[in-house]
Amino acid sequence: MRRLICVVMLALTACGSGDTRRAGAVDGALCGDPRLQGEALPPMIDGGACAITNPVRVSAIGSVAIGGAPVMDCRTALAFADWTAGGLSRAARKGGRKVSRVDTVASYACRNRYGRVGGRISNHALGRAVDVSAVGFTDGSRLSVLHDWTDTTILQEAAGHACGPFDTVLGPNYNAAHRDHLHLDVTDEYGGATFCR
Repeated sequence: MRRLICVVMLALTACGSGDTRRAGAVDGALCGDPRLQGEALPPMIDGGACAITNPVRVSAIGSVAIGGAPVMDCRTALAFADWTAGGLSRAARKGGRKVSRVDTVASYACRNRYGRVGGRISNHALGRAVDVSAVGFTDGSRLSVLHDWTDTTILQEAAGHACGPFDTVLGPNYNAAHRDHLHLDVTDEYGGATFCR
């Protein structure tokens, strides 16, 4: 019943996500956060358990371009903004660089975990996850998770800083399925704890 009420209310608030800021509430900013740029989308209800009541497509976070046109809910978008402007930027500065772009390879998708036919639904299916494949910098350089994970500490340090804004952070150190991206998601399944590998 609660999900139905959220959908009927046109998802101007992040129903069930712990965030009550309206999408686009601050001078056109997404999710009430002026750092987030992009567009608010109508609710996505794909049947079954797949749904986002307050979807947004993020195109930039401050001056950082976001590649891949990721779609997520406001709670995830706010965590993404906190990490990009915070931990990711700090890790880059420590390495003598400034972030200009974050490339994503997956966001909202109606599927189970690891694309399996059976099993638990993925947080991607709820708009609560985004996968980052690479980071670009103002000097024109680029680091990809697949090719540069072991060659630089920037990506590894940035992944460590993602633990906090996000509840789950999985990367190449976790398993082969994450060898080419950082999976970042917000979830309540750990009872307020984090799972970061």
